[in-house]
Amino acid sequence: MSSPPNVSGRLAEAVPLGDRQRAGLHAAAVHAEGHVPPSVPDPEAQELGELGLVETIGSGGSDRFGPLSRAPRFRITSRGRDRVRAEPLPKVLVVPCSMGKLDVPVAPACEMYVGSYHVASRRAAAAASAGDAAQVLTLSAKFGLLLDEDRILHYDLRAGDSGTVAPEVLARQAHFLGVSAARVTVFAGKAYADLARTVWSGLEHPLEGRGIGQHLAFFADLYRPGRRVCPTS
Repeated sequence: MSSPPNVSGRLAEAVPLGDRQRAGLHAAAVHAEGHVPPSVPDPEAQELGELGLVETIGSGGSDRFGPLSRAPRFRITSRGRDRVRAEPLPKVLVVPCSMGKLDVPVAPACEMYVGSYHVASRRAAAAASAGDAAQVLTLSAKFGLLLDEDRILHYDLRAGDSGTVAPEVLARQAHFLGVSAARVTVFAGKAYADLARTVWSGLEHPLEGRGIGQHLAFFADLYRPGRRVCPTS
């Protein structure tokens, strides 16, 4: 284990953190062993180390099988826990997958789902996050939390069906993405809100108790018609 650097607490407090660093510290603070998620690139984690906010617990390691398979490299320190209490939580908007999908075997998540409810939810989330620096994630009943660029196989499954992604898988994904401690709002129906709640018990669900027509009206109030759902590459 490396020794903490000689950086004064006052100096560490004065240095602003990047979005991924801030989110990573929050995720580390709620992790059972304080591990910083792999979504924080090593150079940014090393900067946190220079401020005494994290410490090194592993040396490099191989990414041959992807970041999920590597051993943890950094752990939050007591100074990091003190700092994170003053940092705002990252914001996350969760939208549901859909039964309507492209007729292809595999595609990026932002292209695979073509159901009208999903499209409306995505447009609303994109509009709501535009000036709020919120991250939009798709909650797939089969694959869990997805980024737009994640390539997924075609499938047929709804949240709550046999084979729905397990809560422990969602918890690992949330930590990996650095959003296990976040302000989360779900733009979806009850089944998907209940699934998301297994990770974020205090999430916001503005559509709770509303009918499908009210859901769509809520979305329409937020998005601009014609807004692009899948970002350009």
